[in-house]
Amino acid sequence: MHTVDEILASSPLSGLLRVSGGGGDRQVARVRLAERFADLDDAPAGSLVVLSRGASAEVTDYRLDMALRWAAVNRVAAVAAFRAEQWRPTVTAMDIAGRADIALISIPAGAELAGLVQAVTREIGGGAGRALGRAEEGLNAVVSAEAAGAGLDELRAAVSRALGTAVEFRPDRPVGQVNGAVEGGLAGEVSVPVVVGEAPIGYLVAPDAHGDLAIAARLVLHSAAASAGRLLDLARRAREVPARSRSELLAELLMSESAVNDDLLDRARQLNVALGGWHVAVRIEADDPDPAAQDGSGPESGQDEVRRFELLESAGQIALQAAAAAGGTWHLSRVARAIVLVRMTASDPGPQAGAQTARSAARALQALRERLPALPFRAGVGSAHEGPTGLRASAAEARAALFAARAARKPSGVAAHDVVGVQRMLMEWYASDTARASVRDQLAPLEKLGQARADTAIRTLAAYLDEQGSIIKTAQRLHLHRNAVANRIRGITELLDVDFEDPDQRLALQLACRARLLG
Repeated sequence: MHTVDEILASSPLSGLLRVSGGGGDRQVARVRLAERFADLDDAPAGSLVVLSRGASAEVTDYRLDMALRWAAVNRVAAVAAFRAEQWRPTVTAMDIAGRADIALISIPAGAELAGLVQAVTREIGGGAGRALGRAEEGLNAVVSAEAAGAGLDELRAAVSRALGTAVEFRPDRPVGQVNGAVEGGLAGEVSVPVVVGEAPIGYLVAPDAHGDLAIAARLVLHSAAASAGRLLDLARRAREVPARSRSELLAELLMSESAVNDDLLDRARQLNVALGGWHVAVRIEADDPDPAAQDGSGPESGQDEVRRFELLESAGQIALQAAAAAGGTWHLSRVARAIVLVRMTASDPGPQAGAQTARSAARALQALRERLPALPFRAGVGSAHEGPTGLRASAAEARAALFAARAARKPSGVAAHDVVGVQRMLMEWYASDTARASVRDQLAPLEKLGQARADTAIRTLAAYLDEQGSIIKTAQRLHLHRNAVANRIRGITELLDVDFEDPDQRLALQLACRARLLG
């Protein structure tokens, strides 16, 4: 049999409160309804007597004292009364109940009488009836928690209270777990996986549920796990939508050749992206972004593009978490096959910003090496610039630093942009909208050749201009035969319709080529 306090501790009866000093350890064998005080005269021993609402309205009357004396003679275990506020028995009633070790219980006025009696009966009877009652309470708790948008821990606590047994969340597979949702074999545990998306993130476990209660727990935990999965998935999407929107906004800014317009600035404000502040960009690329290197599928796999996208998505999150670990406001974006991290500050971060960001980039690369060891990532770091065009400038510097390190065959690591000299002047110039438009217009005939052929033509032209128009030196620099260089320059000249003898045209074209290769 269950004691008074054990019955009151059960979830269906959690609103009831023992207001007497004693009687909590009395065992309860049955429940009785008393329409009037006189019904206590013949109440059986070990009974929990529930006074009707009419009788409860008169608990301050002396007749209750007389009824309690008869209850003491009959060895009644507890007397419960409905009260709008917590029942405060009279001094004489408390004295009689104390000497007879009778528990006095306050019932909330809003409690439904029939359901209350049924719940007490179930708790007293135990077995399947009790388990069914706990299951009902547990399912109601799940529905209420989901409607309230409760978190995982709140949901777990509500289910634990309803079942009257401990419920835990374990991120690892429980001991004795078999096929997801059965009593846990050797451990004797009931456990159900919590699935977000398609992957389990952990398990709801009732370690102390056995027998009929285990059946009820399994039923409730299935519902709770499904609810938790839905709530966590909604929370994940709520986090990802603005993050993905911020990523797309930054990608649009970095890839666009057009001027920064009011619409883009408005969207940035709505997404809490402080484009008006100061920015330092980090560009991260894999030397061989081939998904086959990760899964061994080989170059013929039809899933290459999907795998590459998934790989860069995963790598971006890893890099962002590692870089942001030391603090600061960071944003993530993807430009083509590159990961771009941007550290934003409201004011000028000072001359140490580049070095500090380089250390963050090094942490990001270390995290990538640990999580994706088959891919050698490298990073380029720009310097601090202000405003939207400054963000473009810093991103271009990061790309230039990365390109220079790779061209010099330096090992994978962090390459910081040179903060002095002509290169910086060039990048700051190219960050302006008018300069980018000028470069685009000058090189448009070459860009129409397609990306690969355009890159080859522009690199050849840049080398030719840097070598003061020398075919021989250009050929040596590009490791080509001079006839090949001469043919390329002839074709480029015809496409551009430019006079290399004109110093202004030659300088403008040289700046355009350098800016195009760096930006």
